[in-house]
Amino acid sequence: MSIALVLSSGRAEEWKFEINKHLPEINVEIYPEIENNDEVEFALCWKPEADYYTHFPNLKVIQSGGAGIDHLFPESIPSHIQTCRIVDPMLKSDMFEHVLTCLMHSMKNFSAYAMRKVKQHWQPLVYKSIGQTCVTILGLGEIGGYVAERLAQLGFKVNGWSNSAKNLKGVNSFTGIAGLGLAVEKTDFIVNVLPLTDATRGILNHDLFSLCPKGTVLLNVGRGEHLVDADLLEAIAEKQIANAYLDVFHQEPLAQDHPFWNCSSVFITPHVASRTNISSSVLQVVDNYRRMTEGRPLLNEVSLEKGY
Repeated sequence: MSIALVLSSGRAEEWKFEINKHLPEINVEIYPEIENNDEVEFALCWKPEADYYTHFPNLKVIQSGGAGIDHLFPESIPSHIQTCRIVDPMLKSDMFEHVLTCLMHSMKNFSAYAMRKVKQHWQPLVYKSIGQTCVTILGLGEIGGYVAERLAQLGFKVNGWSNSAKNLKGVNSFTGIAGLGLAVEKTDFIVNVLPLTDATRGILNHDLFSLCPKGTVLLNVGRGEHLVDADLLEAIAEKQIANAYLDVFHQEPLAQDHPFWNCSSVFITPHVASRTNISSSVLQVVDNYRRMTEGRPLLNEVSLEKGY
């Protein structure tokens, strides 16, 4: 029996080292250098090729190397293979810090002051305070719910929209299409932390932007496929969306000829809002491997039908 690492992130050696610290007796191999594909029952994967699971005829568990599973081609994974994701406190806290940084950068006009410095132009601007600011979180799962509650603790007015109603302290919960309109109709910021599913693909579009107050700011830290790029650029041109902080994109790295690069209202970060901490996340991977071998329920198993 062996563990296959099917990773495109360049961190395979680090994962192998950490797994072997806890499972020294197990053969951990990096794909495609697998000695015997028939012996692989557990695969740790991140952005693999579409047919990756077909190489291992006895595969029982696919473990995502991150919080999402959309990169694993969940629509084609056979139902007998269990699929799990990482739920790591570090992922949640890192995401909260990234979101908070973007919010404060926008609220306190730091971008405008940077441009004024170049021109040596002294001009105080009106700023927003936390208690005056409404933030709408799209997606109230493990990460989105954590971000929403932390922002509420700081004094933000927080709305949350999700597939089902949530009971989170200080967070106004909305569901459904009508609820989405109510969640964003008086907001200052939209923060997308939704999982990528057929229902959420392209949700950041013209229809949603038109429901927001003029000058709303968008943060997308979910997936690039949530956003209709052309609709965002149009909304910015019409000043319906004032600025956008984008950490995820349809194509990564972002193509050099993409119009986002030349749009001063779009702030780009290279998918760094929250990065899997291998030294802490490995404990879940190891635990799931042991649970598989012992026939016990797995941690953080996802529904392939729902996509989360």
